[in-house]
Amino acid sequence: MNEELLKNIILLSIMLEVIMIAVIVVLQIRIYKYGRRIYFVKRDRERCNELLYSAKDGYFCFVYPDQKVKDPQKTLVEKCSRRLAVMLNLKNGTASSFEDILDSFYKDDVRLLKKYVSLLQQEGLAFEDVLTVKGGHRYVGVYGSRVNGADKNLYCDVVWFRDITAEAEKIAALENEQQEVCNTLKRFENMIDGLNYPVWIRDEQLNLLAVNKKYAEYCGQSNKETAVHDHIEICNNNGEEVCKNTAELAQKSKKMQHGVFHRVMGGKLYNFEVFETPYFIDDDLDKIGTVGCLSDSTELENVKRSFKINQNNHLEVLAALGTAFAIFDDKQHLFFYNSAFRNLWHLDTEFLETNPLYMKFLETVREQKLLPPVPDFNTYRTEELQVFETLLETKEDLLHLPDGRTIRRLRTPHPKGVIFAFEDVSDRLATMRRLNDLTSMQQNILDNLNDAVVIFGSNRRLKFYNRSYLKLWQVDIAKMQDEPKLEQIISYQNLFFSNVDDWPAFEKTMLANIAEGRQFDLLRDDNVSIAVSPLIFYDGSIMITYTKKTK
Repeated sequence: MNEELLKNIILLSIMLEVIMIAVIVVLQIRIYKYGRRIYFVKRDRERCNELLYSAKDGYFCFVYPDQKVKDPQKTLVEKCSRRLAVMLNLKNGTASSFEDILDSFYKDDVRLLKKYVSLLQQEGLAFEDVLTVKGGHRYVGVYGSRVNGADKNLYCDVVWFRDITAEAEKIAALENEQQEVCNTLKRFENMIDGLNYPVWIRDEQLNLLAVNKKYAEYCGQSNKETAVHDHIEICNNNGEEVCKNTAELAQKSKKMQHGVFHRVMGGKLYNFEVFETPYFIDDDLDKIGTVGCLSDSTELENVKRSFKINQNNHLEVLAALGTAFAIFDDKQHLFFYNSAFRNLWHLDTEFLETNPLYMKFLETVREQKLLPPVPDFNTYRTEELQVFETLLETKEDLLHLPDGRTIRRLRTPHPKGVIFAFEDVSDRLATMRRLNDLTSMQQNILDNLNDAVVIFGSNRRLKFYNRSYLKLWQVDIAKMQDEPKLEQIISYQNLFFSNVDDWPAFEKTMLANIAEGRQFDLLRDDNVSIAVSPLIFYDGSIMITYTKKTK
């Protein structure tokens, strides 16, 4: 009995040992598995931490105690990331508190950030803003969010920080550039709106893209936006869209097109000219829009009409004059002539009606031996033709024809080309020659007289004098030029009357005697006695003779 009990006890002990060994093995296996699981959990946590540390953003975290279990963490815990400590240059590094974070910003930003964090912690409201870091032109983007678990357990509130200085500077530069562009566009808009005629631009469908204020005014619209939105076109009196039709031609031809139309505005008829110029949209050769403008040509048309009437009247006057006139246009064709021109050059009406070139006219009169002889006709013709390109003002010359006539020629610019005027001055020149010969003969007679003589015209200006006068009064011949007056000639004589106490009175007496034609005597300082004999002619001219008296 004892042996059996002992065997049972031994067997039971063995079974307990086996069971204990099995339990220990199982526990060891479980401990090993839990150890591996804890290792991977710690490794994943480290990876997550390193991932957060390597992120571009820094963060400050408010970690709450776990609400689902009895968490040994009883109060709120603050955690600062390594990136944030570097970003804000925090002296306490990752051990920095939220107050340390606030010290990095200006007062207004601190007050704003506190309000944001308070709302995040109390109500879970996310936020996002931009703050300025103290001590430099640095900008930090701040945004806060709440982190909850899948079981709605509150984990933490996180405030993220990102250095956006470069981005902020780029944004500021872009904003400045945008403002400059807006200002430039506004200036262009003001410039275009300031024009006193309509301008517009069209897309590839020839619909209006933009117009100026004057366009809206011509369309009867209160603003230009309505004109663009409703595609309102400027039409003629018949309602035809002349501008758009012109734009279609410009788009098809890829060249500027021009059109004209009439329109009644305010009870008055206006003439308009429209211009549409094509342009390539976005430099695409297949997309062509147009830019257009409208010009009021009413006044110009009236001027043209008046000019045409005046021109016709002038031509009628020229045709009736005895002076020979001809007009050659800018293509050097004969545009107008009168009968005096035809007769002067002995030309046939049939020839003139063919509107010959100026060169043909020269060749024709040369064949009739009416052109002045020249050594090189080709050079002469080239010089004559240059007048159509270089003439800016009236030029005058004389043509000495082989038949003995002398022709005075005037060439002057004309809207059509050049106007030529020819006048036979042969008789006038002959008369002038005879007059010059007579004058020369008279001067010779005066120069051969012993008495000094001066002759004044009816305007009391010197006309003639002789050498005896210059010698008698020792007058410089230069003083006798430019027809000096009688008073000046008498004043030159004062050099010989220094013994006269009152020269002005003495001179006045002499002039009075001359004006009355009374003879008088003069006694000079050199004791020369001179008889003065004035003679007044019927036309008011005066001749004064000075004769030396012998003792």
